[in-house]
Amino acid sequence: MDELQAQVDKDKEWWEKKKATIQSEFMKELEEESSTKPSTTLSSSRGSDDEAVIVESGGPTASQQGGSKKKKGKK
Repeated sequence: MDELQAQVDKDKEWWEKKKATIQSEFMKELEEESSTKPSTTLSSSRGSDDEAVIVESGGPTASQQGGSKKKKGKK
């Protein structure tokens, strides 16, 4: 039992080191990405007020609403 407990402690230490290494690698990758692309992702995701939007009347919802109106009489 003591041998297994000692192995568990060694494994915990190994995983903690592995976790710290992976975390530092991810942080380095994030720093590299942010230094190569300073603000292009932020500005492109917001869009512009100058972009035009074309809206056509009489689309599928207009025809569905007009055709589905039925009057029901009282019995």
